[in-house]
Amino acid sequence: MQLTRWNYTKEEWRNFLHWKTRKKGLIFFLFQKLRPVKAQHIPEIKITRDTVWVNDVHEPFQNDHRQYKEINIREAGNINILEIHYEQAKRIRGINIPIPRGKLREAFEIQDRLDKDSAV
Repeated sequence: MQLTRWNYTKEEWRNFLHWKTRKKGLIFFLFQKLRPVKAQHIPEIKITRDTVWVNDVHEPFQNDHRQYKEINIREAGNINILEIHYEQAKRIRGINIPIPRGKLREAFEIQDRLDKDSAV
């Protein structure tokens, strides 16, 4: 069951990519700033009860090998990020998803839904 489908503006997606790069460290961030900006394809993101889809590529967070742990919403500068954490092979991993403008309430609903589903 699909919980949401999000589309982004170029600015939102660029802000998310910058945030991801800054998270990797200063050198990666500076390298990204120095290289020419290419026209990047802005993906569509779908979230289901157990998987995040970025266009046709999926990353499950709940299956036989992955156990859903928690979901958080955090402010990261000028964007909000939905963080889904899961355990795989005794390590905590995460999926970061930018929340489009005007979709924060929907993100909280997704958070409630996933938390309720995992409590069952």
